[in-house]
Amino acid sequence: MKLLIFDIDGTILDSVSTDDKCFIQTFKDLYQIDLTNVNWNDFKNVTDTGLTIEIFEKWFNREPKKEEIENIKSYFKNLLKNHTQEFTEIKKSLSFIKLTSIKPDFEIGFATGGWKETAELKCNFVGLNLNDYIFKSSNDHFNRGKIIEFVITEALGKHNLKEFESITYFGDGLWDFKTTQTLGIDFIGVDYKDNDKLHNAGVEKIVKNYKESDKILNWIKEKTPGNTVYKT
Repeated sequence: MKLLIFDIDGTILDSVSTDDKCFIQTFKDLYQIDLTNVNWNDFKNVTDTGLTIEIFEKWFNREPKKEEIENIKSYFKNLLKNHTQEFTEIKKSLSFIKLTSIKPDFEIGFATGGWKETAELKCNFVGLNLNDYIFKSSNDHFNRGKIIEFVITEALGKHNLKEFESITYFGDGLWDFKTTQTLGIDFIGVDYKDNDKLHNAGVEKIVKNYKESDKILNWIKEKTPGNTVYKT
């Protein structure tokens, strides 16, 4: 059995610019922190919880309290609610997810660096119910690798397996690629904006969208040399 795991923002949804804008606005409104010129790649953990922890450490020399994170999350979600019309699927992403989810030898999961509540808001708007799948988020851990591992562990348990034939993660960020290298799982990059950052980082399998489903499926069937199948 093959496991496919999808990131959300920039991977199945065209939502990155709106998400960034609202995240930055949240910290400006609540804490008068200007994040306009920050580079997320400079952070250790590019997840909503990880970024929040690091921002608090940098500006306040402490970690955020649980109630502060909840308040930030709630404010952020309310900002996003005013921009739901801006969220669209990356071309054919939903049909590709449906195509693979009905195959008996595939299991589908989602591992996002975003928070559960905001991820559900965005996906529900385009007609994707994350509750139908294995789904882990920044609510579960601040580290992206751990979030992906939680998906893998639950998927293995669901099918009573010790390992998968292959595990492929779909992502759009450099942090996604680096995480899959650390975990030793396959990676397919999504570059829907044609910015070439993944290509320049050495990613070999890159798509702009999911129109060429046969090509993607053939990539999934290939075993990447040097990658080991993740085991618990």
